Amino acid sequence: MKKRFLFLSVCMALAGSMGAQVKKNVNTDPYPYGNPVIRHMYTADAAPHVMPDGRVWMITSVDHENGGGYSTMHCYHAFSSSDMVNWTDHGEIFHVNDIRPKDAPASDKWAVWAPDFIYKDGKYYLYIPIRIQHGAESSQEKRKVTAYLAVAESNSLTERFKVLTPQIKETRGIDPAVFRDTDGKIYLYWGSHMAAQLKDNMYEFVGKPVKLEVDTDRFMEAIWMNKHDGKYYLSYHTKYGNKIDKNHPDDPNRKPSELAYSVGDSPMGPFKYGGVMNYELGVGVKNGPNLPGYDYVPWRLTQSNHGGIVEYHGQEYLFYHTSALSSWRQDRFQGPGTWTQRSVCIDELNYRKNGSIVPVKQTIEGVAAVKINQPAVVNLSLKQASLADGESASVSNVNLGTGYYYFSAEVSGVTAPLKIEVRTGATDGKLLGTLLVKKDGYVDTSLIDANGKQTIFLKAVGGNVQISACSFFAGNVE
Repeated sequence: MKKRFLFLSVCMALAGSMGAQVKKNVNTDPYPYGNPVIRHMYTADAAPHVMPDGRVWMITSVDHENGGGYSTMHCYHAFSSSDMVNWTDHGEIFHVNDIRPKDAPASDKWAVWAPDFIYKDGKYYLYIPIRIQHGAESSQEKRKVTAYLAVAESNSLTERFKVLTPQIKETRGIDPAVFRDTDGKIYLYWGSHMAAQLKDNMYEFVGKPVKLEVDTDRFMEAIWMNKHDGKYYLSYHTKYGNKIDKNHPDDPNRKPSELAYSVGDSPMGPFKYGGVMNYELGVGVKNGPNLPGYDYVPWRLTQSNHGGIVEYHGQEYLFYHTSALSSWRQDRFQGPGTWTQRSVCIDELNYRKNGSIVPVKQTIEGVAAVKINQPAVVNLSLKQASLADGESASVSNVNLGTGYYYFSAEVSGVTAPLKIEVRTGATDGKLLGTLLVKKDGYVDTSLIDANGKQTIFLKAVGGNVQISACSFFAGNVE
């Protein structure tokens, strides 16, 4: 653990020194390419998810317009898109001053780093890594850093989040990721590959946090979880060397700044190392501007990698960040841009038949616009069904098209907490999602792999219940 924090301290010190040398953003001409996707401000650490309105939403960190390094990351913005190309900025939804105590010492530098968020039971929960640098900036070797996670909640992604708890007990570290499995359980990941199942209140744990087995010694930070074809993919930023020689950027003796992944059969592992998901920034980019005198793009010389993955209507996408926009705004691609003035990029993420990930092809063009030709909602023809524990109701020929991301129902006759499993093909077929029922009324849940023409089975587990008004939704923009 001491070695881990020593490594982070070195990286933070370098980040601060690089941030202090930032050039001014003097070029106001429009950015000429499709990647990055947000071009009016600096954004990083994107957390992308499909939300109940059928749009892809991302909450991002914000790198300061005037530089200053990681200690000046003070707020989050929310963005949304219905086609992965055109993004709407919904403004600032959280600021470090929303959580920093009024009596905090003036010498302490508070920052909020890479976030993640989730929708549950009509509310949105934002997981915030708090990073506090105690004391003066100049005392690099002696300064103390505190890092932990907090949670905020909101009724809408267009409204400001309010702090639910200022510190999640038993968390130490940065980069939270939150994941809901098809059985309805929600997991939180953070720091040096730590994980725990969340309780229903979304800030306490079921049992003690555990350190995951990831089958590599290169794990550094930026953990993310996604599920594909029944397997759990844990991705992360690797440990890396701190300087790239522009004459030998691919020096095999220097550890590269990559996104790698490990694969498991459970959200808590163990995980087996799978390989590289995203090479260093700028590797293999075609059709873009070259650094004068060299055969690669200018931002090839900067490091920092943070991934977020989302599936949207049949295609998975990797969100990451580069300094391409700062390279353009500072000197029209004549230099690499600033490491700590980053901007979100999106490219396709694909898998081989054996389940391994094809390393993402970084592009300057970005992804093609997604076109969706299906209703926002599919209502099941099941008007009402009374289910005893273990019984199922089925509906044939349900057309889920290119994907639906949530399921809802009205329930009654509930006398104790139970589950309603949403399955395809059979009562014990593929599990798409699980409604966690606590009382009579409306209930919903997220889904994974709900697409194509299916026979849907709704199975009661743990109690008796009456169900009606069943719908798949978020299959298009409302």
